Amino acid sequence: MRETRRRSRGFLGRLLSPRILVSAIVSLAIIAALLSLVDLGKLATLLARLRPAYVAATLLLILAYNAVQSLQWMFLLDHLGIVGPRRDELLAFVGANLTKYLPGGSYFQNYLLYETSGIDPALSSVATTLMVLLEPAVALIFLLIIGVDGWIWLRWLLAIGLPLALLFAAGVYVFIESPNLPRWVTDRRLYVALADEVVRFREGLSRIAHPRILGATVSLTAVFVLLEALALYMVARALHIDGLSVTGALGAYYFSIGVALVIPILTNLGTLEAGGVAALIALRISSEGAVAIMVLDRALIIVVAIVLVLVTSVAFRDLLGRALRAA
Repeated sequence: MRETRRRSRGFLGRLLSPRILVSAIVSLAIIAALLSLVDLGKLATLLARLRPAYVAATLLLILAYNAVQSLQWMFLLDHLGIVGPRRDELLAFVGANLTKYLPGGSYFQNYLLYETSGIDPALSSVATTLMVLLEPAVALIFLLIIGVDGWIWLRWLLAIGLPLALLFAAGVYVFIESPNLPRWVTDRRLYVALADEVVRFREGLSRIAHPRILGATVSLTAVFVLLEALALYMVARALHIDGLSVTGALGAYYFSIGVALVIPILTNLGTLEAGGVAALIALRISSEGAVAIMVLDRALIIVVAIVLVLVTSVAFRDLLGRALRAA
């Protein structure tokens, strides 16, 4: 128990580490750079002419994919053998839905679940890790299928890169599991931390490594990444940008997820917008339109996350108080 509490405190310490703060600053700098590349007057004109009906549709889609993600979170916890009150699990998910824009913030839900119900974050983090890995994997498979108009090279890159990434991950796993590694490797702090994460993930994954469970998990991921991309399309419609097709919006959003995965600044804030803007411009959307779509989409997502946090904080204020006292 003492080790579990130490690990939870360590998580909060990592959120305030210089490396995390630098990543957050870089993310904001990327967004500022995107804004500096466009005519702010034209951008303001686009934002001032929003269609309320399409904004409402976007908000509904954002709520829908949050609901699907929360179902996936609770589904995985159930099959990991974690028995906890639903409202504890829901509060943890909603809290992390806002902190996930910080580097490593997705794992805040494991810390919060521990503080409210005493569930070991080493086990619940298996569900979080699987969700974090599956989202870009499924998005990139979709991107391989639909592509981005005019970017023939992208399909070739994905067709080669995805199998190589899988082989690389398998190679890292085999390396970690090797019993014959020299001491100068096994004594390294990076190796020890990585090996600990791999072992805990493997042990947890063994509990849910059944075709039915994994199939349902992948299906839920496919549903919510589709809803995320459709929300981006509705944002374009809200901005009177009618030249963007549904498949174009899907391709742009999935490409943005791929860019956020490749650029190692520990958060998708900024990198996702940059990738999406590049893809939208390739689809012949103006630079102002592309930036407006990506920035407004992120703004609405964050607004929904804040509202959900406020609502659950009021509804579950006893749980929140317990977590704050423990902190």
